[in-house]
Amino acid sequence: MGDAVQDASSGSNTEYREMVEAITDFGLIRLDPDGVIRGWHGAIGDITGYQPDEVVGRSAELLYPDPQTLRADLAAVDSAGRRATDGWRVRNGGERFWATITITPLPVTGGYLLLVRDLTERRDQELALRGVEDMLSSITDYEVIRLDADGLVQSWNPGAERLRQYSAQEVLGKPVSMFYSEDEAKRGVPEREMAAAVTNGRFEAEGWRLRRDGSRFWANDVLSPIRGSDGGVIGFVKVARDQSDRREAEQLVSRQRDEILELSTPVIQVWDDVLVLPVIGTLDSARAARLTENLLERIARDQAEVVILDVSGVPAVDTEVAQHLMKTVEAARLMGSVSVLSGVRPETAQAIVHLGIELGSLRCRSNLKDALQLALRLVGAPLSPDLRPVDA
Repeated sequence: MGDAVQDASSGSNTEYREMVEAITDFGLIRLDPDGVIRGWHGAIGDITGYQPDEVVGRSAELLYPDPQTLRADLAAVDSAGRRATDGWRVRNGGERFWATITITPLPVTGGYLLLVRDLTERRDQELALRGVEDMLSSITDYEVIRLDADGLVQSWNPGAERLRQYSAQEVLGKPVSMFYSEDEAKRGVPEREMAAAVTNGRFEAEGWRLRRDGSRFWANDVLSPIRGSDGGVIGFVKVARDQSDRREAEQLVSRQRDEILELSTPVIQVWDDVLVLPVIGTLDSARAARLTENLLERIARDQAEVVILDVSGVPAVDTEVAQHLMKTVEAARLMGSVSVLSGVRPETAQAIVHLGIELGSLRCRSNLKDALQLALRLVGAPLSPDLRPVDA
């Protein structure tokens, strides 16, 4: 009977030993009452770089930067019954590693059992993450937040709180769609932006966003996917900045530019049915478009029958300018107005001929006075006695 028990006990010990040696995440150290190493099991060799024959019979103080630490830990175990600590320990060769150690007393032998786990990598990651969080916390001009793969808010920096007026407690775990208008959320705009970020590597857009109080601000958003070790998308990082001041400034510049263009392309009514458009300076595409737009609006409003295009203030005519003038004349004709071109300089006339531009049936006069006489005659207005008749 005793032999059977002994055999069963031996089998059990073998199974326990195999189980312990199979553990790869942590190691086990058995100490006697004086702190001398008596057992070296599991992954402790990989963790410390020591083989059993190098440490068994030696004090466990060799694993501690300060030998007093081990004595203090063992004394605490004798007093409290169990102790768990985190701290620096020493590998073979002097390299330090960050370990969490649980020390449990062994009542039968009077020794101790140390469960050791190397957390150096995790600690480095936590410190790196903490550094990133500290950095993000110092950013107050930008919203920098992290979303999970479903678009739920996972982090919230002070810049986001200042910009959105929400505290972290109010938004963590909530969908990012809460910052979009109701119409955009219904149309799936946030989801489409995340999909575009995944497809293209990033997504950037500008638009109106909502604050907690319902007010709107113009934001520039950049959304980038976060990928896991397998390449799959595990979330997103979203950076946004309030661009309301910039947009307002741009709109102000645009309005001022429009006003300047308006002033630089005046349409003057000289008779009930006669308009004069003095073209002065160089025509670029924006000014040329505004010129045509203003003229056609005035033709429609005043029901003008004749339009005088005076180009005496144009220093040079190239193909683009000439073509635009002809398009303006054609547009006026379609609205029922006759166009008269005046003030063509000799060099401008030569340029028009050299460029091969056909003026068709466009009436031309050398100066504004002659063009005005022709226009009044075309509308049947009485001529002043001092005006010389001009043939049409």
